Amino acid sequence: MWTLGVFSIVKSQDILLLFKLASLHAQEENLYGAMESESNSNAVEGLLKPQQVNRMTAGARVSEPLATYPNDSEATVFRRQAFDSPLSDEDGWEGWSDPAPSPPLASWSEGYSLRALSASLGISKSEISNAISRCRESGLLISDYDTGLPKVNRRELLKITEHALKYFFPVKPGAMVRGIPTGFAAPALSKSISSAGELIPVWPDALGTERGQAIEPLYKTVPEAVKKDRTLYHFLALADAIRLGGPRECGVAIDILRAGMGLK
Repeated sequence: MWTLGVFSIVKSQDILLLFKLASLHAQEENLYGAMESESNSNAVEGLLKPQQVNRMTAGARVSEPLATYPNDSEATVFRRQAFDSPLSDEDGWEGWSDPAPSPPLASWSEGYSLRALSASLGISKSEISNAISRCRESGLLISDYDTGLPKVNRRELLKITEHALKYFFPVKPGAMVRGIPTGFAAPALSKSISSAGELIPVWPDALGTERGQAIEPLYKTVPEAVKKDRTLYHFLALADAIRLGGPRECGVAIDILRAGMGLK
């Protein structure tokens, strides 16, 4: 299988790097899409938001659905809703106190530099360089024809996330800790999948605002990296939902992730 060949050389930090580059790409498309058309389907804010998957107790009420699930044999019908638009204070996206965004860059292309990637991900420049080499060798990363900048093979990254991450990077909930909400508890899914009476999954972090069961992040620097990149936080939380969730949760997460990465 293709997964065996890929994961014989790709490490967890490489997957983190790929999601970071996918985040930069999504934000770049959002920037230029906004200049061309406010309804650009590839924009990050054009993510598809499905209805809440009711995991609450019987009789609990949920908000008006954004999607319908006629039955298990029929396709889900989605409606578009702004996803990466500014949220109110009550619905703030940060799962931690004292947010520390990255300093502004001179240009969008600077975000792809070894220095910027190292600073944003908390990984040394030499390891970033090694990760890029491994991803190029596996075919998950190519050079953009026009700019020469690294470009993620987003369809393959999506396939890996959907079918392989939970097997090659398995995760199980641990002890109760303070941390950053992930999986169905993170903003990317918390309004689509409701849960009552269950402990939420969190990445352990001293600045985290929630208590829940510890989930080992895909890579040790994830809690710091997501504080600097909102889109990266959404992507990695969705990936965790796929690593942790059942079939329905995985289906919802993969549809949102596919749209967020600009794929159809």
